[in-house]
Amino acid sequence: MKLVVYLLVILLIQGCSMAKDTSSYNNRVYDFLNKLDSIQTTVKQQDVIEKFNLVFSDFKQGATEENIRQLYADKFYFNDTFTTISDIDTLVSYMQETAKKVEITTVDILDLAASDNDYYIRWIMHMRFEARGRVINSKSIGMTQLRFNTNGKVILHQDYWDGAEGFYQHLPYIGYIVRKIRDSL
Repeated sequence: MKLVVYLLVILLIQGCSMAKDTSSYNNRVYDFLNKLDSIQTTVKQQDVIEKFNLVFSDFKQGATEENIRQLYADKFYFNDTFTTISDIDTLVSYMQETAKKVEITTVDILDLAASDNDYYIRWIMHMRFEARGRVINSKSIGMTQLRFNTNGKVILHQDYWDGAEGFYQHLPYIGYIVRKIRDSL
């Protein structure tokens, strides 16, 4: 019986992902790696955390058009595990719509690491939103990879976090399935 449930869940998840995006996960990974190689090396920054906090420390308040345009270049690579965006106008619209749908989203910075090419910010995100009439309080840990241009604006933003733990497990129906799979592993 468990095997049948797992197979149905896998088919459901795969069907949902195919309906949204016909490209496979592997193609998206290869696309990201190719983009990563084609985006110029980051320009060293002194105020990475301050810049990141401009928008994300209190996302509901920080997701203003002015703040987003101050942080991001006109063209860039952005992926937050939900969507991939490459232009500032689409990003402004996406972030403002997202901010409207949450009651609270705050990001607490745990630490910052730098490599030759990028900065990595490790964080905890607190989110409060409503799903089907139920208030959800979520807490998740993640990391954001950033690369900056010569003007100090983000040209690469790649989030690494567990969307199942931080978001999907809290949703009606899908959350039940996600929790059952997680608990059985």
